[in-house]
Amino acid sequence: MRTRYVQIRGELVQVDDSWTPEPRSDYHIMPDIKPYRSMADGTMVTSRSKQREMLARNNCIQIGNDSSLYRKPKPLQSPPGLKEKIIRAVEIQESKLRR
Repeated sequence: MRTRYVQIRGELVQVDDSWTPEPRSDYHIMPDIKPYRSMADGTMVTSRSKQREMLARNNCIQIGNDSSLYRKPKPLQSPPGLKEKIIRAVEIQESKLRR
């Protein structure tokens, strides 16, 4: 029979088969994705690595509920003095028409 050890605070401690680690909140194991059919090329995607390959092969990107996609674009800033230049150009054209 094999003997198992775990390291706790730098010391090896022998454990039996009934030992389970204390729950920790500093890690999370993400399960693999469920298989699905790719909308890009119709192939079955069965793992994250296959998904990355399919995305690269079809020149696609993965998006989710990223809030940056829904932000309103910033309004364009006109260069300083543009309004005055437009007013002056209109006045010049109007004065030419009056002659």
